[in-house]
Amino acid sequence: MLDYYGSITKSEKEIDNELIQRFRDRCHESYMKQIISDLRKEGVLHKEYSVSGWMVFHSKTVYNIIEERINHYKSKQKLKFLYCFNQLFNDIDICKLICDKI
Repeated sequence: MLDYYGSITKSEKEIDNELIQRFRDRCHESYMKQIISDLRKEGVLHKEYSVSGWMVFHSKTVYNIIEERINHYKSKQKLKFLYCFNQLFNDIDICKLICDKI
């Protein structure tokens, strides 16, 4: 059991790549890199983890935080879209239809 005491580490680049791949269908890569950068500045995401520590303790927490941020970002986008579209065309039914599809 080589990794029992955290002797095998997962580098910053490996963690970044894993997070980008996991959320590639949810948001653009540049926005994902911004989220990762913000999490590092906030001290939520560290530069290095042991493989077992990442898999057992930290990854789920980080995934949940990223999921919340993406959902918040998408909600803001929908709200801005609704406002602009309604200002231009003044048709709330079409706005609702489009947002339901997004």
